Amino acid sequence: MEVAFRFIQVFYNGLVHIWPILGLLLVIILLGAWIIYRVDSRPFGETVYLAFITAFTIGYGDLTPQRPLSRLTAIILGIIGVVFTGIIVALAVYATSDALSLSLTGVETGH
Repeated sequence: MEVAFRFIQVFYNGLVHIWPILGLLLVIILLGAWIIYRVDSRPFGETVYLAFITAFTIGYGDLTPQRPLSRLTAIILGIIGVVFTGIIVALAVYATSDALSLSLTGVETGH
């Protein structure tokens, strides 16, 4: 249980430190939704859904961008989403490494 608690602690502390970056990426995703909203003349709720589904590379295919600018925006959203996901995964790997090194050595690593 100590390893799990250490993971949660390190992961949370990391989120606190990188939240401005994640927040900026979320704002960019919402900006992409707004661009698609303006270009494709869809309801804003649909474009927010489309932006997040695209950014997190789920891509159900139920909504698709129609015009070239909105398609370009969707490509950029996909790249932004990969960066967002990569940051979260990197933080999880760091927290796991820290928690497991604590478990293996029995002492804190100083991270």
